[in-house]
Amino acid sequence: MVSPSELRRSIAAEVGARVPVDEREAAAIPEFLHHLARLDDPFSETADPVHVTGSAIVVGGRGVVLHRHKRLGLWLQPGGHIDPGELPWDAAYREAIEETGLAVVHPSGVPHLVHVDVHAGPRGHTHLDLRYLLIAGDADPDPGEGESRAIGWFDWEDARRLTDPGLAGALAALQPSSLDRVELRPAVAADAPWLGHLYLRSTRAALVGLPVVHTDDETMRWLADELLPTRDVWVAVVAGAVAGFVALADGLVDQLYLDPPWIGRGIGRRLLDHAKTSRPDGLELWTYLANERARRFYAREGFVEAERTDGSGNELRSPDVRLAWPGVTTGGAAPRRGSGGR
Repeated sequence: MVSPSELRRSIAAEVGARVPVDEREAAAIPEFLHHLARLDDPFSETADPVHVTGSAIVVGGRGVVLHRHKRLGLWLQPGGHIDPGELPWDAAYREAIEETGLAVVHPSGVPHLVHVDVHAGPRGHTHLDLRYLLIAGDADPDPGEGESRAIGWFDWEDARRLTDPGLAGALAALQPSSLDRVELRPAVAADAPWLGHLYLRSTRAALVGLPVVHTDDETMRWLADELLPTRDVWVAVVAGAVAGFVALADGLVDQLYLDPPWIGRGIGRRLLDHAKTSRPDGLELWTYLANERARRFYAREGFVEAERTDGSGNELRSPDVRLAWPGVTTGGAAPRRGSGGR
């Protein structure tokens, strides 16, 4: 059970760590944090006209789900007030099911905050809206009784044109065609907090069932004080948001992680292509046998298995595998495992 003070701290840290997708979110983040700090009960609909709400950006193979809000008359994402004792991401999940009738899931089973907005709501309220990404199948929406019947799947471009500016920026950042605008650049020290949170989200999604041997604070310090200063780190940026990063050490892919909502969009391949271009003589990396998705990805990208171990040489003590890409030329000694198998 998360206490109100713990929830407040957790939300403040996650919102404060966001890289805004546009100018509107850049203005919303400090306003959100100001109200979150001053309100006695920021998650209560009745304690103050200004309060936190939870929304769901529901996406899938058919595009984006929008409904016409019954009071505001705008085409928006599902969302609403947080019930007593409810967590914001659970409120987003509940509202998505109630207002769309669709079976939805958090990506990789983990809530992913993808946008923050502050806007006027009905009855004189001001909503401090936390927006979470939820994935749906291809079924037609079938909202519950009393919910708006004006609802449907929309093409990404149509959804951006139809909705209000507060949501359009989030859709621009999430839209698959945004990959045309992926920017790869060297990481800088100021990226450390964003990369740390991305790393934590990604490893929690990918390494389910494996032991956790470092606290979040230890991981954040390791990334800022060790990884960034000693590795060749490149980030992938989409519409202003950091979507993934790769860290290279000589011929070793030391780290390659994507924010889970961006998995399957081609960004990992872009980062790996950069690594291959900069290290044409070949690359090697270590990954855990339990991380089947990563092993399939690297196999598609030309990496072959070179060695398996029982895990006694990594900090999780979990069986792992060394994969190799031969590059233009072959040869050279196997690199050391970087960062204890992180």
